[in-house]
Amino acid sequence: MRERWAPVQAHAAKLAGSKRKKDRDAALGELRAFHAELRGLRFLDPACGSGNFLYVTLHMVKRLELEVLRAIEEITGNPELGIEEVGPWQFHGIEIKPWAREIAELTLWIGYHQFWMEHHKGGKVPEPVLLDTKTLELRDAVLAWDEIVEVPEKSRPDPTPRIVHPVTGKLVPDPDARLPYYEYRGARQAEWPKAEFIVGNPPYLGTKRMRDAFGDGYVDALRYSYTELPDSADFVMYFWHRAASSINSETTLRSGLITTSSITNTQNRAVIAGATSEKCKVLWAVADHLWVEEAEGAAVRVAMTVLGRGGKATLVSVDSAGNPTSEQTAIALNPDLSTHADVTSAVSALQANKGISSFGFMINGGGFILAEAEADWLMKLDPANREIIRPYLNGRDLAARSRSTSIIDFALRSESEAAEYPLLFDIIRDRVRPHRVSKSDPASRKRWWQFARPREDLRTALAGLARYIATGETAKHRFFVFVERETAPDHMLVCIASDEPWHLGVLSSRIHTSWALAAGARLGVGNDPRYNKSVTFDPFPFPDPRRELREAIGRVAERLDQHRKDAIAWDERVTMTGMYNVVEKLRSGEALTPKERAVHEIAACGILRDMHDELDRLVAEAYGWPWPMEREEILERLVALHDERVEEEKRGIVRWLRPEYQIPRFGGAAQAALGPALSLADAAPAERVVPEAKHPWPAGAIDQIGACKALIAGSPAAPAEVAAAFAGAPVALVTRHLETLAMVGEVRVLPDGRYESVGEPL
Repeated sequence: MRERWAPVQAHAAKLAGSKRKKDRDAALGELRAFHAELRGLRFLDPACGSGNFLYVTLHMVKRLELEVLRAIEEITGNPELGIEEVGPWQFHGIEIKPWAREIAELTLWIGYHQFWMEHHKGGKVPEPVLLDTKTLELRDAVLAWDEIVEVPEKSRPDPTPRIVHPVTGKLVPDPDARLPYYEYRGARQAEWPKAEFIVGNPPYLGTKRMRDAFGDGYVDALRYSYTELPDSADFVMYFWHRAASSINSETTLRSGLITTSSITNTQNRAVIAGATSEKCKVLWAVADHLWVEEAEGAAVRVAMTVLGRGGKATLVSVDSAGNPTSEQTAIALNPDLSTHADVTSAVSALQANKGISSFGFMINGGGFILAEAEADWLMKLDPANREIIRPYLNGRDLAARSRSTSIIDFALRSESEAAEYPLLFDIIRDRVRPHRVSKSDPASRKRWWQFARPREDLRTALAGLARYIATGETAKHRFFVFVERETAPDHMLVCIASDEPWHLGVLSSRIHTSWALAAGARLGVGNDPRYNKSVTFDPFPFPDPRRELREAIGRVAERLDQHRKDAIAWDERVTMTGMYNVVEKLRSGEALTPKERAVHEIAACGILRDMHDELDRLVAEAYGWPWPMEREEILERLVALHDERVEEEKRGIVRWLRPEYQIPRFGGAAQAALGPALSLADAAPAERVVPEAKHPWPAGAIDQIGACKALIAGSPAAPAEVAAAFAGAPVALVTRHLETLAMVGEVRVLPDGRYESVGEPL
């Protein structure tokens, strides 16, 4: 609304300065028309809680209204008495809690009267003091239904531990307890009141927690009613989608919502991509902001997005205190709210990488895990148990000194085959089965002695290898290590079934880690990057270098892997995170803390940095690219190379990572001969530069002033440059408009004569 107000204010001020009554009357008409527009606006918070966002919005609009009324008073010489002002009746909310809805209504009226008393000193407070505006509704904001009916046959076991197990003495689920299933008949998308602006802070709830929070019936009804959204979408995305749909239908001008930062995760990007493929776009965003809930003191990471139609997009980065640190503008933001090359568009899995990567074993039962002493005891009691007990590795073990835990892995054995190891079978029956039989997943209930996800494909891919590559799904620093094949990986590890050291080298290079940061997402308060294999590894285009270069990369990778393992073995203070914290500071020149200096001395982190520098150079050479390169250029080249490889594979040219393993399984009847590695420079034709078309010059003075202000919002410009951007804009008239904007403080004149936009007042 300030974008709309600025040209009106400027033009009215210009007319008001005239001595002619006609001009002054015209200025009053424009100001009163804008005030009428303000009074006609509607604002909606679809999850309003106790009304905080509506209260803040009311005050911001009232401050703008006050500027308008003061501008009218400057012309007339008298305050506008008896005029109807912006009030609570324009503010709509939806809330499911009765007490919160009551507080929200009271909050709005208190805010309205506070503002009135502050700025209308001596004026009589409007009566009655409270009115039922009927704009705050008590109901579900995203789902409507006709009736709720319990359907007993759809109930499922209750996994809540309630009874004491006779053997372990620990609480386990009651096998007779059931979670009722309620069917929402006539389920459909809930209607929202029409509003020009939608603001709010919808509830944060990930897709994995929705069934526990709302029940199976509600979640099923929600997904049935919103078939355009993926089932994996977080609950907050239903609100985001509805706001975007309202903008696409041109009911709403702008929407500003706070969501969890998981809005940029893979499962939610499809919602953003779908919404912004129409008229709606993200105009302004903070993709990552630390947020502390005042009520509970819990810290979370949030994203802030403003949606609208038209205009450039702005991405703001902030520090831990919320202060802006950088601002980038672009034609549009990517679905992951980034401005670099759209890595999210390079989602097609490459045939060359097929069958190589997998998450580790999803255990779903802590009873499978054995401490070192118990594992040793069980293997001494019966040496046959060595066939089943394996070393176990999770993310913490990978990043530091291993805890030396083991795991009971019956792999794909049947129940009768597992029972041939009686000591181990009884442990699983007592420690795991009571929990597994209450799970909603039928496979977990039926095959309780096996891991919930035993990863048959991973076991097949690892057969015959002496080692494989692993990385933590979530980690502050992205690193890859070799792991012995007999080690059982946890599901929070991503495994690459290759023992080739040059593969480890490519994955460890800055070229791949740049891709991984852009393609993956971030998780938790620490905002640690996630390595999602389906969008990070599967589409990643590996280089296809000559044998000598593969061997050179492999030698450095082997040294790197051994150097880190040795350092961790030397001293328990050394961890992967600690070493890479030091390397990061060595690169930036930042001073090390005493703890970091100790790690540096023990782990020789300078040598670690040097090995990474050598790897980066060699891997860039393997691609045929110059080095060093900025992150943005790396991503642009990788996206282009990915698209090139997709087209290659359509023609039957596949650059397999493990041809001896992959071709018999995935290669089909015939496999085309491998061509030489393609240079990106050869593959990508030079982009043809097309001159930007001129903007049409608006007819009215207010629209012309607004157009001039919008044009210099991105970068300063001289009057002639502004005029040249419009078809038929006179330089003299543009100059007068810019001078008018400068007069009301919307722009300022630089020493070189250019005009620069002034930040919006808060």
